[in-house]
Amino acid sequence: MIGKINKILVACIFAFSLVLVCSAVMAASQSGQIDGTNVNMRKAPNTSSDVITKLSNSKVSIIDKSNGWYKISFSGKTGWVSSDYIKPLQTAGKINANGVNFRSSASTESNIIGTLNNGKSVVILDTQSGWHKVKVDSKEGYVATKFVDSTTASAKTSRSTTAVTITESDNSDLSDVIAFAKQYVGVRYVAGGKSPNGFDCSGFVSYVYKHFGVSLSSSASDMYSNGTKVSKSALRPGDILFFDASRRGKAGSIDHVGIYMGNDKFIHASSTNNSVIIQKLSEYRGTYIGAKRVM
Repeated sequence: MIGKINKILVACIFAFSLVLVCSAVMAASQSGQIDGTNVNMRKAPNTSSDVITKLSNSKVSIIDKSNGWYKISFSGKTGWVSSDYIKPLQTAGKINANGVNFRSSASTESNIIGTLNNGKSVVILDTQSGWHKVKVDSKEGYVATKFVDSTTASAKTSRSTTAVTITESDNSDLSDVIAFAKQYVGVRYVAGGKSPNGFDCSGFVSYVYKHFGVSLSSSASDMYSNGTKVSKSALRPGDILFFDASRRGKAGSIDHVGIYMGNDKFIHASSTNNSVIIQKLSEYRGTYIGAKRVM
């Protein structure tokens, strides 16, 4: 009986340790942008190691850096990318303990600039060997990654679970998405259309996001498996909206999709209006199913 209890305790401790390790990895992550197409993501930080996958202009989660290589996470895979092909993005974070040393370089032997307390906001500038280079107010220095919690989105499955970039960068990216989409207002609706020569609803959304390095499923219903679910009350520009519009199929089935623009407006390729249009969400007659966030 005692032996069984000991085994149970060991199993529980091991499981709890795994949770802590996973949490630490999430806390240590920083956003990064792959710069290029078909960039090799490798098993080890060298050009002779096996290629896990190829990335094209994708946002990834940076875990660490070593000898000119970044360790990253993307779509559930972890590997290494040469620093020549990735740009670290400034990422919002918060200190998670009191009396944390803010140092002049990435070493416990370096000078202490000051101490930071729980909840203090920082901006993560880079990541290397267990340290974040951060900006605190107007000062730059280093904090051990375990003492920084990056602001994370809840499982961005299509582009990996990554930290959300600071507001200025994030708004800029999303504004670019909306501006790019708006230039196609008036393009005719074509069933199965996937180009500016003619779009259907999913073809239009896929075309817009492909321009920003996001690969989406081809049909409206399959596209709902991409990204992170977002409540209607938390919608922000760039979120993808899903509807049951035709009512020809099973009630609640997804057959239409568009891109939210903010202020109760969304842009979509409308078969009723035979073109890409901007419309008020509150006035759209299709049944709203949900929304997903992919950026």
